[in-house]
Amino acid sequence: MNRFPSSLPIYDIAILGAGVAGLSAAQILSPFLKGVVIESEKQVGGIAWQLGCKATDRCLYCGVCYGIQLRRDLGDFSSFPFEFILGQQLVSMSERNENYHLSFKNGRSLIAHSILIATGIQPFDARQVPQYGYGSFPHVYTGIEVERNLNSEGIKAFHSYQKIAFIQCVGSRNFKEKRGYCSQVCCRYALRISEDLAFQYPHLQIDMYYMDLQLLGGKKELLAEISKNRVRLIRHMPYRVESSNGKPILVFEDDQKVTRVEYDAVILSIGMTPSPGTKKVANILRVNIDDAGFIKDYGDGTTSQENIFVCGTASGAKDIEKAISDGKRVAQQILSVHRKLQQVTS
Repeated sequence: MNRFPSSLPIYDIAILGAGVAGLSAAQILSPFLKGVVIESEKQVGGIAWQLGCKATDRCLYCGVCYGIQLRRDLGDFSSFPFEFILGQQLVSMSERNENYHLSFKNGRSLIAHSILIATGIQPFDARQVPQYGYGSFPHVYTGIEVERNLNSEGIKAFHSYQKIAFIQCVGSRNFKEKRGYCSQVCCRYALRISEDLAFQYPHLQIDMYYMDLQLLGGKKELLAEISKNRVRLIRHMPYRVESSNGKPILVFEDDQKVTRVEYDAVILSIGMTPSPGTKKVANILRVNIDDAGFIKDYGDGTTSQENIFVCGTASGAKDIEKAISDGKRVAQQILSVHRKLQQVTS
């Protein structure tokens, strides 16, 4: 493997992003390659490690347990073979002798033969759809907000509610704003949250307004059961949320007339969008992105640049289980490429 002379640290692989996909890839690669993981945040794990289990008297297969198991497997990283650099952002990249010279905001630089982009995803900012009242009206929540608090005192207010509503596809399935894709997680987490809330507060009436319910991935029969027994499905999309006496009111047109329905709380099932880090890294590394801003995967995690790979939600919306499996899959491809290169140079 040709490398240019430098006093900088040299790695076989640099992983950009320490969410569950990047960590899963690092777990596969670490016994065989010298690597470094760079994360712009000051902690690892991404969104997946911020969520709690949604189990009631049974497992709801939300995927959080996969992230929990990964955390157990990796431990405290004190003996992990790869180096971790936290709280650093990539600012530039240059190429020479089939290697990449990466520079970061704090002035640190390194050299890597391959790069894996695992910069992840972020929840859609519900304030970008002000017609739904998030941040303006009380008792209007996002699904992620509720999910983060399911196992804490954060949702104790739901004990006093009698009637709540979910609004699906907030921030996705919007072709005008170039977010026409399905986020693949909103319907599933909304149904699982509904099951959890109904278990904790059996008196709750839960209505779900949707355009096209997507029961994707594994355990579809469980989701179908929840949708049948726990929620009242309403195939209609409110176009505005108003507020009266502190209670949110859904406004929609029905049979050419305006209808208003009052609830105690409204939960917006927000979609997932590329993280700011994904867009910035794509520009610096000069890799192609799709119309929605995700990095294009040309198969087996390859991108438009040689020896630059992508995994997890950096290439598109995925749930926790799929993000982890994708990180492992792409790691195997990277190992295959490195082994072929070693055979050529040996």
